[in-house]
Amino acid sequence: MEATASIANDWNPAPVPRPGTPGPDARVEAAHATPTPTPPPLRIRPSWAQELLEADGGTLSLVRRTGTGLGLAAIYGAALGTRAGGWALLTHAIGVPAALLAIGLVGLPSLYIVLALFDAPLSIEGAARAAVRGIASSGLVLAGLAPLTALYVVTSASGGAAGIAGTLGLVIGGFLGLRHLVMALGEALKDADSATRHFAMVAQLGFGVFAVLLGWRIWSGLLPLVGGL
Repeated sequence: MEATASIANDWNPAPVPRPGTPGPDARVEAAHATPTPTPPPLRIRPSWAQELLEADGGTLSLVRRTGTGLGLAAIYGAALGTRAGGWALLTHAIGVPAALLAIGLVGLPSLYIVLALFDAPLSIEGAARAAVRGIASSGLVLAGLAPLTALYVVTSASGGAAGIAGTLGLVIGGFLGLRHLVMALGEALKDADSATRHFAMVAQLGFGVFAVLLGWRIWSGLLPLVGGL
């Protein structure tokens, strides 16, 4: 009896695994299993328009985006020239982007010099990026308006009405381009003190008036459809 009791005390039954608990073989396999690689996060490529209007970029990128913006503006110019056809297509295609280029090359350096006199934290690269963004924005808007403008210009019975429609598109494209340019300058001057920012707002307002007058002078002189109003 004592031997039987001793055997009974020494015998311990194997633990019963709980439901859902992996067994020893499963744990060994899990320890030696190759970990599943985590897929990299999806990167959404920006659209062509977003890349055209981006605030950063090197010299080659700025030159490319400037050329693209001027080319898009030339499409609108060609749309204005469809009423007369012939050489008018080329004349208007050159005249529309010429005003945008003149504002960027003549007006913006003057604004940069004025701001530099008051120690505004605006670099030459920042001013160039603002000009490129304004030109690209105007080009996008004008190219989008080109098909509708061409249809109205060709089918309009009155040359004056066609000129008004063409001028309206120029005003819209020029205004939105100027708006993007001023916004880009504001981002570049965000670290300036309050007095410098207030002066910069006044200087940008003067630049806006100058840009409107210069743009209208060039468009009215080079675009027969607009200059005949």
